[in-house]
Amino acid sequence: MPQWEYRKIDLNNVPAKSSDLDVLDDAGKDGWELVGITANNVAYLRRQVEDPNAPPPRAKPGRPRKTAT
Repeated sequence: MPQWEYRKIDLNNVPAKSSDLDVLDDAGKDGWELVGITANNVAYLRRQVEDPNAPPPRAKPGRPRKTAT
């Protein structure tokens, strides 16, 4: 079962030089997923916590890659 970490951003306190969309876009680039925004402009985000004990993901089966010779 996935484990999550959570974060909230008060969009009322976004610096004047950026927009709230820029702040949310930057969070998305760091792996955060927007869960919701409250009526008072607080954004709640989550991202999956990687389990250090989990085995590495397997490669998807497919055609073998050609190598340059």
